[in-house]
Amino acid sequence: MKFKTSILVIAAVVATALQVTSCSEKLEDSIFDTHEYPLDRSAYTFPLDTFVKVNFLEPYNMRFIYQMEYIGSDKEKNLTPASYENSCKLAVLTKYLWYESYKNQANEHDVFLKKYSPRIIHVIGSRNLNTSSGTETLGVTEGGTKVTLYRVNLLNPADINNLNEYFFETMHHEFGHILDNTKLHPTPFNLLSNGLYNSAGWNDTPDSVAASQGFFSNYASSSYTEDWVETLARYLTRDSITLEKMFNTAEYEWETVDLTDKDKDGTVDAKDYTTMLKGYVDIDTIGYFKEDESGKGEHKVYRRACTRDNNDNVVLGEDGLPQWKKNAIGAKQVLMSKLQFVREYMQEQYGINIDLLRAEIQEKQYRKGPDGKFLEETYFSDLTKRNEVRLLNALVYVDPATGKSTMDVLLEELEKYKEVRNK
Repeated sequence: MKFKTSILVIAAVVATALQVTSCSEKLEDSIFDTHEYPLDRSAYTFPLDTFVKVNFLEPYNMRFIYQMEYIGSDKEKNLTPASYENSCKLAVLTKYLWYESYKNQANEHDVFLKKYSPRIIHVIGSRNLNTSSGTETLGVTEGGTKVTLYRVNLLNPADINNLNEYFFETMHHEFGHILDNTKLHPTPFNLLSNGLYNSAGWNDTPDSVAASQGFFSNYASSSYTEDWVETLARYLTRDSITLEKMFNTAEYEWETVDLTDKDKDGTVDAKDYTTMLKGYVDIDTIGYFKEDESGKGEHKVYRRACTRDNNDNVVLGEDGLPQWKKNAIGAKQVLMSKLQFVREYMQEQYGINIDLLRAEIQEKQYRKGPDGKFLEETYFSDLTKRNEVRLLNALVYVDPATGKSTMDVLLEELEKYKEVRNK
């Protein structure tokens, strides 16, 4: 089976236990053997072992496990360990983008992380594919104490979208479950999309369609608990351009179209949809073409709904553009209402202003100009087949004054432990 990342936003499938350890219990006895075992200075991994001990275990009682533990893994899957190099990158980025950001913005600073941080982060190199559903497990949280992250061998700091989609959104998502299980989110939130949750078919719904239904992602539409943490995670990790596009998408209706072999070439494919539009092709009209993977000849297109004539041709307005149908349920306002619920909850329950938290994360990821505004660049998108705008990556940008990138500087902390090892 093919796993179509360009069509389906991959799932962060969560196995969250309902039993929650109280905050006071987390601050008392360690769940680990507290006997001090000296690290092996001769070991190749000494720099990373020392880094995670100094930055995670000692201040927050959190073990960052990069040497895959079979007993703590999904034994039904063919998984592989994370590479040492990428484990180093993920460790320094976890400290920089997640732990330091929460530490700086929470009223309790270090104490907040001591109370609520997971006790184990277990990283695995390979993807965790679910062949029966065509989805992929990006992360799992267990009992409010352990978070497992996958696909670390594909980590690429040069690709911010990849970094956020597959790692830091997952971290904030799983951490959101821990916070929610500790102090339950307000029940009125669950009523905002009552009747629209789809636990079985969410993975066949593109994000644009989910947005038009009032969800921050297709996975958010699977249940109100996932809706809650996806609202938090997406807001924290999506830049302003991406969020604006999502809110704009939510203002319109989307529809599903079944395809047949309209160009009579013996196959059903995207060209049939072009034929159906009789030459009028625009990415906003085409939407998402879903290839058949079932062998049943079922092909669909998810497209933004617009006015059409009796022959299903697009009716253009005076400006020569399709006249899109406005969303009937006010999905954009639903999204804003959900975000406000999360905003008030995080402030009242944990003393965290998520707008300031998001601002700090964004400033660490993207470059700013002398005027304090984020810098943008234009690029050609293979997905939309047209020029798009994105923010410039700050993590890999090399400062002409120092000749170093932010990633270089972050990894230098491990370099100093190499010097210790070599003495």
